[in-house]
Amino acid sequence: MLTHPRRTAELCYRSIMGSSRLICSFIGVLIHLRESPRCSAASSIDVPLRGAAVQSSTAKGWTAGQAIDGSCSSGTDSCTLTSEMDNPWWRLQLDGVYRVSVIEITNRITSRDRLDGVEIHIGNSLVNNGNDNPRCAIIHDVPDGLTQTVHCWGMEGMYVNFYKPFNTTYLMLCEVKVYGELAPPPPSISTPGLGMNVTLVGKRLCWSDALFYCRDYHWDLLTLRGPAEQEIVDDLVARAPFTPTSHLWVGLRRSILGSSWFWMSGNPMDFTQWDEASQEPSPCGGISSTERSTWRQRFCGEHLNFICFTGPTGGKKVRFFSTTRVKPTCKN
Repeated sequence: MLTHPRRTAELCYRSIMGSSRLICSFIGVLIHLRESPRCSAASSIDVPLRGAAVQSSTAKGWTAGQAIDGSCSSGTDSCTLTSEMDNPWWRLQLDGVYRVSVIEITNRITSRDRLDGVEIHIGNSLVNNGNDNPRCAIIHDVPDGLTQTVHCWGMEGMYVNFYKPFNTTYLMLCEVKVYGELAPPPPSISTPGLGMNVTLVGKRLCWSDALFYCRDYHWDLLTLRGPAEQEIVDDLVARAPFTPTSHLWVGLRRSILGSSWFWMSGNPMDFTQWDEASQEPSPCGGISSTERSTWRQRFCGEHLNFICFTGPTGGKKVRFFSTTRVKPTCKN
């Protein structure tokens, strides 16, 4: 058995113990096929990670959750199915960021071609419903009713996607099991001040994903209510144990149909430090990491470090909805 991923572009088949086969995808992922009744074999050394599943559409009532119901059956009573559509996908949202080692996929006992060419992506972004995250493997030719084991070698992410691009077709999965370990948290530095705790996060995300991250793991993206809080943040950034991006996301947002700015935490905009000479036509705002007390508009899709806070606020959170999120993005 190989102990390292292959780096060459190849597709190889090797006969192992009769009907069982080893398939090497073109990016070198080891794939082992076995009969579906043994699809839970890896649970003898680990427990599948838990999460919630969604898919691009649902046909015949075969919901996304049926792929994580624990059943190894490759019959239709335990499989997912999308409608026939362009670029169908299925996504598992884990309960945290994990280093994914192994993924097991069980194919239906018929219609084997519905898994052929499906890509597996792992990451933390929901851009394009998560299908633009780094790719672990492409599935090729899974025989009817068999379970395929894919090694992803510790790729990190909260989202595991099965995606069939460049096709108008169905996507069907009968069981998906993901194994791995919780990833270490990104580098960060925190400081208390004025009744709240402020954390500069070393992860780089777009504005909306930074908002989701802060609301999932802290309270919200940072609100600055006055010069004293601005000074605390400037000092925190200067002490960062890593080199921050040129700008840092905070909870600044502009009204889509107007020019007024507001804080996502719901606090009033009583204090500003805008650099009026350097503005981008964007509804997202950040602060400079190199110039103290300087705010600028930034392109919302830019991947930047960001600042979260935990503590009492003077307002009610502004709701921010996303059709790609399994969980609500606002905690009341």
